Amino acid sequence: MARVQVVRWTWAVLVGLCALATCEVQQQCPSRTEMSPCSCTMKKNGLDILCEFTDQQHIIDAMSVLKRKSLIIFYLKLRHNNLRKLPGFVFLGLDIRHLTIHNSSLSVVEESSLSSIGKMLTQLDVSQNSLTTVPSAAYKNLHQLLILNMNHNKISSLHSKAFQGLDTLEILTLYENKITSIDSDAFVGLEKKLKRLNLGGNGLTEIPQKALAPLDMLKKLELQENRIFQISEGDFAGLKNLDSLGLAHNKLKEVPSRVFSHLTLLNSLEIDGNNIDTIHPDAFAGLEENLQYLRLGDNNIHTIPTDALKRLHRLRHLDLRSNNISHISDDAFVGYGDSITFLNLQKNDIKSLTGMTFENLNSLETLNLQNNKLLHVPEEVMENVLDTLRVIDLMDNPLICDCDLQWYRNWIKGLKDKDDEMMQKKRTVCMYPQEHREYSLQSLPLEKMNCVIKSYDSLNNNGKSAKIEIMAPITISFLAWSIRFF
Repeated sequence: MARVQVVRWTWAVLVGLCALATCEVQQQCPSRTEMSPCSCTMKKNGLDILCEFTDQQHIIDAMSVLKRKSLIIFYLKLRHNNLRKLPGFVFLGLDIRHLTIHNSSLSVVEESSLSSIGKMLTQLDVSQNSLTTVPSAAYKNLHQLLILNMNHNKISSLHSKAFQGLDTLEILTLYENKITSIDSDAFVGLEKKLKRLNLGGNGLTEIPQKALAPLDMLKKLELQENRIFQISEGDFAGLKNLDSLGLAHNKLKEVPSRVFSHLTLLNSLEIDGNNIDTIHPDAFAGLEENLQYLRLGDNNIHTIPTDALKRLHRLRHLDLRSNNISHISDDAFVGYGDSITFLNLQKNDIKSLTGMTFENLNSLETLNLQNNKLLHVPEEVMENVLDTLRVIDLMDNPLICDCDLQWYRNWIKGLKDKDDEMMQKKRTVCMYPQEHREYSLQSLPLEKMNCVIKSYDSLNNNGKSAKIEIMAPITISFLAWSIRFF
């Protein structure tokens, strides 16, 4: 009985091995001569087929070779071809998971072109072609599609139900088309799964609110590089799960009251590269609990919008580069500075810093003040943040060498590893007027300047750097003389 069981087990193993061997044979690439001018390589999950710099007939011939074999084509990449029209049933009998038709002058996709691979296809890339409209009829049977890339085409509008049938789609990118209008029903059918939508680089002049409202599963919305000149309360109603919103490089001049109030889960907001000069005190109402990343750079802001920012008590990353800020008030960061780790103020018009400027920034790790008009950066300004700072950029300021700058040298000595390497590469200099020459902030001529030399090597009881003052020679001599006199 035991012998019979052993025989049966051995036979089962042999059958299994045979099946695996057959599978291996089936997954082998066709010969080069069969596939030419296309090529085939083996991937872990299936074949990788590449057809480049050829025409429609050669592609059809290559597909015919593949149809004669039971193969899983994990990647089919048709790039840089002359393929103005994708013929019907061209992929009939093939199992394709990822299809790329890139930079091939494609302008027509027949209704039956993709229907036969609708149960297998998960990614479709038709970027850099000549499509003028969404080929909805060809897409309607792609019921397993997760990613659709239509970047860099010539689509001018999104018609009603343009993507109907793509009920599993999670990522849709339409960057750099010519879209100026979007029908209110354009995204019907995408409500259940769509998580990322890229409409950047088009010609939109307003937020397509009615079209976007049903997309309540959307996590990331990209509307950068359009011509949107105004946003108002209600524009983002319905997008209750949105985590990231990109409005950079539009034509906005102001951020009005409560415009983002529906986006209570928003974590990242990019409105840099506009012409914003007015931010209402209630502009960020609704974002109190989750907003951590705010980009306001490359605008026309003249002062830090403290009243609007005060409610953002979880803000970590604040970018105000390339504005017209000339002064930072003592209370600029009061009420919301505790959580900020990254502050970018480069390329502004800041001429001076007062002692209380950074007092509330208890978590600050990176401070960028590059390319301003600072002559002095006193120690009293920096002492509240030196314990947490890992990066300070003071390059391209007209700094004057003075004793107050020695904090920089002592601070940089305490850095380690990558932070130290990064800071050592920065050429941060000041001008010593008496010699009309520049000195690195790490090599200040402290003796020449008759400075009281300070060391920060030890820690005080509060865990902060304790200053140990060492008098310059002239000061020590004066002290000795004073003692003898008395």
